[in-house]
Amino acid sequence: MRKVCLAVGVAVIVLGLSGVCFAKGVEGRWTYTEPGYEGTMTIAQMGPGFVFKFKTKSKSNGQMCDFETYETPMDQGGGRENDDLPAKGGTEDDGIKFTIAFKGDTATVDVESKGDECGMSGYFGGTYRKAK
Repeated sequence: MRKVCLAVGVAVIVLGLSGVCFAKGVEGRWTYTEPGYEGTMTIAQMGPGFVFKFKTKSKSNGQMCDFETYETPMDQGGGRENDDLPAKGGTEDDGIKFTIAFKGDTATVDVESKGDECGMSGYFGGTYRKAK
């Protein structure tokens, strides 16, 4: 019995420390923290999914990303088996593809394709911090 209780206790600690979480507390405004850039990402609930608004700007040349897109539909490879997995954003129509992983007050955006929504050297990938 003691081995079972120990195993359950360890599982609870591991799950509690896993860190990547999407559904709880991610809505709101996030500040872009990548060196050489400024801007925001805003996340809002829309039906069962999320809408993402990005507005970033290069400090060196002013190139911008300013667009809104949605959580990737299931029929286009999106959807999450559970809320602890990173979100996929973008649709076939806008040519944007990215994932967002959350850990505490940090969001990491991994960009696969920025579509036509950004200037030539505009970018929105990298690290964001939850705005207070």
